[in-house]
Amino acid sequence: MSSEAARKLLIGDGKTPLKLEYFAIEGVAEQVRIALSVAGVPFTDATFTFAEWKDKKPTTKFGQVPEMTLPDGTVITESMAMLRLAGEADPEGKLYPSDMAARVKVESVLGLVTDLGRGWRPALYIGMRPQVFGYPPKDQWAEADATIEKLRTGFIKNELPRYMGYFAGLIKESGGKFLTGENLTIADIAAYQQLNYFRRGVADYVPKDCLDPFPEVLAFMDRVVGHPKVAAYKASKAK
Repeated sequence: MSSEAARKLLIGDGKTPLKLEYFAIEGVAEQVRIALSVAGVPFTDATFTFAEWKDKKPTTKFGQVPEMTLPDGTVITESMAMLRLAGEADPEGKLYPSDMAARVKVESVLGLVTDLGRGWRPALYIGMRPQVFGYPPKDQWAEADATIEKLRTGFIKNELPRYMGYFAGLIKESGGKFLTGENLTIADIAAYQQLNYFRRGVADYVPKDCLDPFPEVLAFMDRVVGHPKVAAYKASKAK
């Protein structure tokens, strides 16, 4: 798909704005919001509270969000599909390059980001939905806190450094700026969002300084948020 075709899908005739629906948090929708903003695609950021989700859920296509509604009414699900489409719409062709060698690098990094998220997920969700892992509900499980702490601190101590080594290696390999080269891509945006989660302190037993031992990765994250178009998006949210 060309940038022109992607922009036509996302912008249409300009009369009906693209709508992105998600909870009023960053979550998996934030990478899409950033990519759309960098690509210069206007959109309505339609957010709702967790309390409103019970009524909202039956109206969604697959019982989950985010959902993206195109100007022609087509509903797109799955955040990675949205991210790729937003990247494709970049008129500069940098977010999701058409050159296949460059695109494979982007896809490889997206895969690594997915692996990191997948590896962390059991430690996260055992504190939210322990029944999925064969444990009683948290309020009926005497060892809940100890088990959650063990899993999360174990991941931060043993698994997170391994992934940080991978990302540091990619930064060095690409010339020291972004993960696949000189230009910001959707892979950098996705990686930034996943990495930033760990230093926001939103999960119990995950200290905000857990990325401090990895200065190369922190410097990379600073370059992502320092990109003029990402910075402009962040500034617009802060208003």
